[in-house]
Amino acid sequence: MSETRQGMRFAAALRATRLAAGLSYRRLAKASGISHSFLSHVEKGERRAPPAKAVIALADALEANRTTFALAAIADRAGSDVATAMVLALRRGPVGREVDPTEGGVLIESGPVGAEANLDDLADRDDAVAEIERRLSFVDLQLDAGLMRLGLGGAGDDPIVLLVSARAEQGAADD
Repeated sequence: MSETRQGMRFAAALRATRLAAGLSYRRLAKASGISHSFLSHVEKGERRAPPAKAVIALADALEANRTTFALAAIADRAGSDVATAMVLALRRGPVGREVDPTEGGVLIESGPVGAEANLDDLADRDDAVAEIERRLSFVDLQLDAGLMRLGLGGAGDDPIVLLVSARAEQGAADD
């Protein structure tokens, strides 16, 4: 299975804590009731962070802080969900610097010249969700306004700051 880097915050916390405790995958699997194969995939970022019940079981088996593990898992799961919503909105379009996001588009608030083409190319990739999740630098949900602002870092480029409405996401999900 190729690395998708879906759960790198949780994966890093799990790996560091497991190694510090001196446990193998098999010993941690036995102590937590979770398959050693699944643990391996999670640590490598090939699987999303597990559900809350499993996160708690792992924290307890490692005598680790439940809150730290839970926050890392939430960050990974939210990152994947935000990336999926962003790909749907980008594919629905329009995308640009003059777009009204409340009408179903994606506004580029700031970013380098050529950001529109960069985002079009990104939306067309088979691994668009994984790539957007990898490049996410921040997410600001404005729930009362139904807006999501996010920043995407790039390879040497200035970050791209985007604004998308929940309406755009919903419309894309309905298609």
